[in-house]
Amino acid sequence: MLLSLLLLVGFIFTSWISIEHAKQSLYHGISDDALLLTSHLVDLDLQKRLQAPIIVSQQMANNVFIRQWLQSEQRNSDLIFTYLADTRALHQARTSFLVDDKRLTYYHANGSTEQLDIREKQDDWYRESLHSDSPYSLNVDIDPRDNSEAIVYVNHKIELDDEVLGIVGVGVLLADLHHLITQYENTYERKFYFIDHKGRVLFFNDTVLSGTSIHDHFPSQATTLLKQSEYQFIIESQSHTKFVHSRYLDSIGWHLIVEQKVDKSNGIDDILTTNLWVGSFVTIFILVVAHLTFNHYQKRLEKMAKYDKLTDTFNRQAFEPQLQHHLAKSRNQSTPVVMLMMDIDHFKQVNDRHGHVVGDRVLQCFATVCKRQIENNGLLCRWGGEEFMVLLPKTTLDEGIAVAEKIHIALERAECEVKVTVSIGVAQYHIDESEDGFIKRADAALYQAKQGRNQTKFAA
Repeated sequence: MLLSLLLLVGFIFTSWISIEHAKQSLYHGISDDALLLTSHLVDLDLQKRLQAPIIVSQQMANNVFIRQWLQSEQRNSDLIFTYLADTRALHQARTSFLVDDKRLTYYHANGSTEQLDIREKQDDWYRESLHSDSPYSLNVDIDPRDNSEAIVYVNHKIELDDEVLGIVGVGVLLADLHHLITQYENTYERKFYFIDHKGRVLFFNDTVLSGTSIHDHFPSQATTLLKQSEYQFIIESQSHTKFVHSRYLDSIGWHLIVEQKVDKSNGIDDILTTNLWVGSFVTIFILVVAHLTFNHYQKRLEKMAKYDKLTDTFNRQAFEPQLQHHLAKSRNQSTPVVMLMMDIDHFKQVNDRHGHVVGDRVLQCFATVCKRQIENNGLLCRWGGEEFMVLLPKTTLDEGIAVAEKIHIALERAECEVKVTVSIGVAQYHIDESEDGFIKRADAALYQAKQGRNQTKFAA
């Protein structure tokens, strides 16, 4: 009862302290830890997803065939179309392309060409890629040349001796990345925004390139957010609090924004009450289970300490106190006590011929036979190896000899894996002798029985 009371009081007190502390640290944990870690994990995962098209574009830009083709005055367009188509198919890209900077010609994997005009808005991506400090850049666009699908293009510069020969690259569907973002939102239970270098929101709810910008979603913080590599802020309202964390993904040139909304009426007090009830029930349940478990293992330990594991008979350590008890009782009450000292004949040969596993099963069979013959009238002990001892309280010498004969007959009829016999020495306790003297007389009778094997001898 005292243990139960201590556990319950301790659980109630710690639960109350924990809930109060949670109220104070919840916002701090979300703002400084959770959102920061989430954005970092998403950044790593997104880099892995975009790593393949970036590597493919890099390989294309360093391809000797493309460089030679661009430098050649007489060129076969079919060769470059075949290369682009094979690259797209090999790497399962949505599209692949090449731009010849000298002629401002756009080569598409589908076999079409088009002249670029860097003064046109639709070709801004090319000008931005040329002036980028990085060897590659990403842009998201809806291009009629690619069935007007929203595609993430990886544009890699082809450079030779500090001269830009053109732009080459591949594209992947933006919808594939949007599916990834949906998984993030389901996994982390937070809202994610990806903002490109133009401030466009690439994903919002179920819409790809919805036409909204960062200024539409965070008008007060948008300018600061786009200027800083990492930025976080809180937006308060009457019903909830929004925690927002922004990270600039340098490898792809996008801003990742993670938003988590916390309802101000989040029922923390109700949670405390529920925790107390559940905690009380669990505490009581654990105490009951622990009590039953301790009792169970205590009984197992007691059995392990008292009984021989192989034959399930008393071991020597547990048998000796029983022997002393019954001998003292015999002296006080003048009641007879008989001891049977038994040794299985030629047991070493059983182990040598059939193995110790079979020998163990023979010992088990022998112990079972003995138990059936003495029933509840005596105590059976494995004295050591193939030697067993039976103590029969309130039993005369003649009755003890009769029990020994029953064991001989039952063992002969028993279906043991290997047929064995037993030699038995019987002795009745003398009131004036010691415990050791009693055992020695029974052992001496056993020695006589072993001279002829499979017989019983008794000590005078």
